[in-house]
Amino acid sequence: MKISADLHIHSTLSPCASLEMSPRAIVNRAKELNLDVIAITDHNSIENSFYAASIGKKLGVKVIYGMEAQTAEDVHILCYFGKMKDAEAFCSDIYNYLPSIKNNPEFFGDQIVVDENDNIVRIEEKLLLNSIDLSISGLVERVNSCNGYVVPAHIESDQFGLMINLGFIPEELNNCMFEISYNANREKVLAKYPELNNFNLISNSDAHYIRDIGRVYTIYDVKTPVIEEIYKAGLKGRFEVK
Repeated sequence: MKISADLHIHSTLSPCASLEMSPRAIVNRAKELNLDVIAITDHNSIENSFYAASIGKKLGVKVIYGMEAQTAEDVHILCYFGKMKDAEAFCSDIYNYLPSIKNNPEFFGDQIVVDENDNIVRIEEKLLLNSIDLSISGLVERVNSCNGYVVPAHIESDQFGLMINLGFIPEELNNCMFEISYNANREKVLAKYPELNNFNLISNSDAHYIRDIGRVYTIYDVKTPVIEEIYKAGLKGRFEVK
């Protein structure tokens, strides 16, 4: 079966995202766009994806538990989990590696956990827009220990991209698919970084506003719409970026 998936969406928990990005609003928009699968991938946190998944079950949109982690090298890595217990364990673990720096909402934006009915559950006080005290290898090790999957995010980007900030592909990422930015030209990226020809390049919306959800998405050929099958399809090239 072929499924349309947007696996990089930020919610109200990311200080850089619009306050319109509640879990319910995101899932409703995904439903309107006929997206089969989405992932909520807030900075260094997973909490809002739990509420989004509950809404998605009712509306027929599969929600994958996700996080956009920022490593000690200032590289963004998308982390995905198929089971809630694994995602909870990983989120709790990563929080301990986040610097104890308080968020300044007036400068960075609010970090709000919102439930299925758009009620504010709590406000995250620790600034999520920071690098965690874990290298890429340390992060990958912890994702693997929680049965998760990693995808380096917007790898060609000047901000937090793997190729800019690190300059090479570390061994622990050799068996990954990579994400390029929603507005990146695949041919130009490959021309600039020919080593990426050995990897499959997906793309997602990286939406911070409702209007941006689905501006780019990827169609995967899978047996079932779960992260294990989506990742396998990505590695084998059974996908098409739209």
